[in-house]
Amino acid sequence: MKKKVLIIHRGYPLGSNAGDKVRTLNMAKSLQRIGFQVFLLGFYTKGFSLKKKEIEQLPNGIKPLFYFTLPNRFHLHHVAALYRAILTWLICKYYSIDLVQGELASAANCVRFLPKLPLITDFHSDIVPELEMDGYLPYQIENARSENVYAIKRSAKTITVSANLRKNLSVYGTTDAPNYVLPCNFVAEPYLNFTMERRKAMRIEYGLDDRILLCYSGGLHVWQCISETINLVIELRKHNPAYFLCIFTNDSIEPYKDKLSLLENSYMVKSLKHDEVPTHLLMADVGFVLRANSLVNINSSPTKTSEYMAAGMMVVATQYAGDVPQLIHDSGCGYTLKGPVASPDEIKSLDLKITEFMSNRCVEFEKSRKFIFEHRVWEVNESLLDQLYQDL
Repeated sequence: MKKKVLIIHRGYPLGSNAGDKVRTLNMAKSLQRIGFQVFLLGFYTKGFSLKKKEIEQLPNGIKPLFYFTLPNRFHLHHVAALYRAILTWLICKYYSIDLVQGELASAANCVRFLPKLPLITDFHSDIVPELEMDGYLPYQIENARSENVYAIKRSAKTITVSANLRKNLSVYGTTDAPNYVLPCNFVAEPYLNFTMERRKAMRIEYGLDDRILLCYSGGLHVWQCISETINLVIELRKHNPAYFLCIFTNDSIEPYKDKLSLLENSYMVKSLKHDEVPTHLLMADVGFVLRANSLVNINSSPTKTSEYMAAGMMVVATQYAGDVPQLIHDSGCGYTLKGPVASPDEIKSLDLKITEFMSNRCVEFEKSRKFIFEHRVWEVNESLLDQLYQDL
């Protein structure tokens, strides 16, 4: 008989393709392929009307268990946590669950009434510095800190998205539990059939085939160093006016309009649907992942890096951009800055690196893609997940 695994996600985003949800569903499908009977317990705070569609879209064979929970606001977190723990206890007893995997530290407290049930916690991030950065209330930050402490203490094994995250979680307590690093991987299918010929066609369509396309794709939050990215392109253009900035985002560009005007029309801002992003990344040459010195960034594993490389780009990052510097080092496809404000020497060196990259564009296109398809597709994580569950 198959062992039964309950995957718990405390803030399940119904109707959204948020990164933590994509990772959770990848975990569920992998555990199913490995040989477990998988139950998915998703606590949601909004989107009840989307629940039916969400269940219909789940992979076949995964048992959906979606329940509304009170939000962790208005000092309701203790009541909400008690409700989730009681419901989890009932579910585990009713379905005779053998193992639990918690997605995010916040899920660990759900099994507090099941002390003998093995728990694996998948830390997507350390939420405490994120809450501090976003100005949350002290009681909310302290609650998140307590959840981290409990998850580390309670877990038989842990998963983190980066080695940096595992190292920095040690401030919440020491543990002998084995840790497995399963980075944030990308969805490979949209990038499989990319060629230099398709790249050229896209560039011709936009009238940009004679330019060096520098790209930023994603949200425009302050911590994503958008101003610094634009400044870097302005400085690079002093070395070579062929540089052209593409920003693919659905956020408002209004705060950056004045700075973009300094690029003298050598830029494009485009809002894209989710399935339009890969083909637009294909036409670019360089992808930016600039990050400042904060734990939020250092602990991360940005998915956009893999998407840039799957589109055949080189990557420019700072040393604080999570596991990106290691990817750049291992692949040889990029350049790492000391910080988001580049020195004149770094700008000159980066310009030379990009020039070298462009002089061997076809070779570099294949090199970047080959590396990322060998190291950052989900199948690599699935193999590690299989090892993790061997003795449980």
